[in-house]
Amino acid sequence: MKKKKEVNKVVRLALYIDQYDKDGKQVDYKEINQLLWELQKQTREIKNKTIQYCWEYYNFRSDYYKKFNSYPKEKDILNYSLAGFIMDKLKTGNDLYSQNCTTTVRGACKEFEDSREKFLKGESSIITYKPNQPIDIHNERIDLKKIDKDFYLSLNMVNTKSDYYKKYKDTKVRFKVNVKDDSTQTILERCIDQIYKIGESKLIYNRKKKLWFLNMVYKFEPQVIDNLDPDKILGVDLGVALPICASVYGDLNRFTINGGEIEEFRRRVEARKKSLLKQGRYCGDGRIGHGIKTRNKSVYAIEDKIARFRDTANHKYSRALIDYAVKNGCGTIQMEELSGITSDANRFLKNWTYYDLQTKIKNKAEEKGINVVFIKPRYTSKRCSKCGYINADNRKYQAHFLCLKCGFKENADYNASQNLSIRDIDKIIENEINQSAKSKQTE
Repeated sequence: MKKKKEVNKVVRLALYIDQYDKDGKQVDYKEINQLLWELQKQTREIKNKTIQYCWEYYNFRSDYYKKFNSYPKEKDILNYSLAGFIMDKLKTGNDLYSQNCTTTVRGACKEFEDSREKFLKGESSIITYKPNQPIDIHNERIDLKKIDKDFYLSLNMVNTKSDYYKKYKDTKVRFKVNVKDDSTQTILERCIDQIYKIGESKLIYNRKKKLWFLNMVYKFEPQVIDNLDPDKILGVDLGVALPICASVYGDLNRFTINGGEIEEFRRRVEARKKSLLKQGRYCGDGRIGHGIKTRNKSVYAIEDKIARFRDTANHKYSRALIDYAVKNGCGTIQMEELSGITSDANRFLKNWTYYDLQTKIKNKAEEKGINVVFIKPRYTSKRCSKCGYINADNRKYQAHFLCLKCGFKENADYNASQNLSIRDIDKIIENEINQSAKSKQTE
């Protein structure tokens, strides 16, 4: 076995406020909520001020270049890095614990830098942070403990100049973790045992559930399997008829997930949702008088059920796919770069969040040392994997592929997965299209 670079993953933890003062008296959760909401507000203000400082500096930088024909060095102008300069400006006038504040500033600076080219070209607007921002928690400010059978998190939230500290002489807020499954318990235990390292995390308030959640980052070095061949590529097609179809080039065997489970679940929940919406018009006293949220409370519960089913299904599907890749010695997985399913898919499957499925596949692949490659989604479903002929009419129907040139006939998702199992297929397709265009010009 050999080691690979560290893997970062996130576990979402539901939290219950469990704070006590120095005399052992429980602090009213409403007071803690008010504190955390104020920290959310301050986090948002710091992020927006950071973007403003970044924008001002880069305007100065641009003017400097026009005058001197070279860009200034941050430390020569600011005596710090840009993030350090902004942190020095914003370190006072807020209640945030200093390391959390630093994490917030650095994060906003990075988001500005990542999006700077787009808004300079007019492709997007300048970043503006909206309310209900996550509160950044530095990894060194997260204290996880297990007391009897329960897990508790103590988070350094405020600095010593805050009113909260002056009242309670404490910078921390303690939460009890709601552990719902064995997987989450295992992660927490490994963090306590330092098998996993805790990374910078985010505290988020869910208004619908009226709960705080910690998106806790944990890190570990995966154990890489030696017999995986990086040149053996498993092409993975995500589709409607088959949520997953994967194959190695030239191999008739394939890994597939049938969409029947999803479709059956879709029919059940949508029928139930429609029924509840109709009932809302004629609801009893318990659902009247408190607005649309009360009337539709049962509908929101259905939506939560859909989200849980989707998350569970995507975990199950991604795990099975990675097991198939390992069994077949595939050191590389290749997929189209997708943010969602195709526009002609039915609404439910379009909202199935294939991006989430891809993310889970990537995370589980990294744990096994499998490289994941994303390619541009262009013509892989319309290209014949046997002869390379590209034509939209090759795939007249969602589930069937028939090459109009060589007559190759197969399941459309399998054909797409065969294309995706070819190294640099996006470049090959681009070259084939260019060659075809040149041929037409010379005719």
